Amino acid sequence: MQRTLQFITGEFTPRHCFLPDDEYGRCLDTVVKACSDVLVTDASGSKVFLGQRKVEPQPDWWYIGGRSKPGETPEAAAARNVRRELKLDLPLERFEVVANYSFVWQFRQQPPAGNGTADISTVHRLALGDAEVAGAVFDEKEYAATKWWPAEDVLSGDFHPALKQAIRDVRAADAFKRLRELVVAGGADADVATAARLLVETAGARDAAVDALGGADGAPVAVSFANGRYTYRRAA
Repeated sequence: MQRTLQFITGEFTPRHCFLPDDEYGRCLDTVVKACSDVLVTDASGSKVFLGQRKVEPQPDWWYIGGRSKPGETPEAAAARNVRRELKLDLPLERFEVVANYSFVWQFRQQPPAGNGTADISTVHRLALGDAEVAGAVFDEKEYAATKWWPAEDVLSGDFHPALKQAIRDVRAADAFKRLRELVVAGGADADVATAARLLVETAGARDAAVDALGGADGAPVAVSFANGRYTYRRAA
């Protein structure tokens, strides 16, 4: 349902290098960085596996992921980030693009922290089994805790609205896949109609949630976090 196509024009050779914090900080003041983040789910999508991060810009429950490098596809960056953060080496086809989000953060890890940072994130869904999660090794410098959460608890609880939106985007993608599978298989018209209705209802619920956040017509959503609670509204 969602794709993030990469177009390579001409001959491109990546020239990756390490930037010291002061130089990287100046870079963050002037560019929007690309990220590839991953919403880990169980096979059914009824549970999501989140990490409670220690570091800015989001020191709370969040996706697994991080920045992309020049020349990487979003899926390749997501796989590298999962390999780095979970020590799981998984094929690219396991990573399914579900959405692209724009983030603007008040704080960042690099000094001066108050200058903040901005990201464009391609969010992927990665379905993992319990055995795979049990074999994951987390970086204790970045994560205070990890946990399987019922998706409904995230939707109804105090979590960043982008996590909630990703769950709704996954559900809409699953509804579309079910409809497509029925059409390709030559399913009965009644089954196709039922699947089409489910898709419209699921996508409608997703879009209504965006409107409720204040993000109708593409307006930014202003998010605040204080005393363990998130509030959000349409940005001025």
